[in-house]
Amino acid sequence: MSVTTFQGVVKNGQVRLKGDVHLSEGVIVYVVVPDVTVEPNCSKFDLAEMIARMPADYQVTEEGFGSPVGKEAW
Repeated sequence: MSVTTFQGVVKNGQVRLKGDVHLSEGVIVYVVVPDVTVEPNCSKFDLAEMIARMPADYQVTEEGFGSPVGKEAW
């Protein structure tokens, strides 16, 4: 895998590359942002709260995933 670097700036939520750079549609890009700290926005789930949101008449059912397609054993 070869890597080429370009400098750009974000304007209106879009990365604008400096110079006459044209990337092919669907090309995979990696964005490296120096000197930025991102806080994770994940919160822990509260099991009691999730259970409280379940309908009172909820019934567990068995799910079918079809026949084995590999080396799994049921």
